[in-house]
Amino acid sequence: MMSRLNHPNIIHFYNCFVDDRSLHIVMEYAQGGTLKEYIDKRKGVLIAEMEVVYLFSQLVLGLHHVHKADILHRDLKPSNILLHAVGIHTVFKIADFGLSKMLESKTKLSSILGTPCYLAPELCEGHSYGKGCDIWALGCILCEIMTLEKAFGAQQEALGSVVRKILQCQYSRPNAEKYGRHLRSLLDRLLSVDPAQRPTTEMIMADIAVAEMCLKLPLNIGLIACQSTFSNSN
Repeated sequence: MMSRLNHPNIIHFYNCFVDDRSLHIVMEYAQGGTLKEYIDKRKGVLIAEMEVVYLFSQLVLGLHHVHKADILHRDLKPSNILLHAVGIHTVFKIADFGLSKMLESKTKLSSILGTPCYLAPELCEGHSYGKGCDIWALGCILCEIMTLEKAFGAQQEALGSVVRKILQCQYSRPNAEKYGRHLRSLLDRLLSVDPAQRPTTEMIMADIAVAEMCLKLPLNIGLIACQSTFSNSN
């Protein structure tokens, strides 16, 4: 699946080989750590709205490429988002496709996989699911970068408590004075309990909260990534 994906906001796959019955995967090196580490380093200092939009829009573009290839990531979370510095820019890259799954036709999946705090309600209830589970996880990530807290409780919380919060959609609300209504409204739609009410990646890219950034990024980050690859090949 990784070999099918080629996008500036997805960690690049180079090669794989088996040595002594162990599979080794050679991937692009992102030297900036993870989004989780990036959030932890804030130490409670909220991220500016423009920076949130810049970060989140990259994740939307990356996930859009994944979904266009009919792949579900199934484990989107800050520790699976890597940072790569290119000049003055920070490029955010989706990584860890270990739980990913190809979608065949319009078939929905039923296997319960992923990290509890980022599981969509339909997974918690054992229902079939589709791309909406990734959209929910994307909403959890947006909430986390706006509040610097997990949307549905800390990792050490009991699973039952986390699931109850997810099913009742009791998530940490962003500061209304820090973040505009358009971004907060988008977050509410991403975290809709009903998966049919969640926007697709196409709809997110067209949303007023991020549309302008989503138009600019392919011209900026896409060009930077291509130049970087070209330089490395020489």
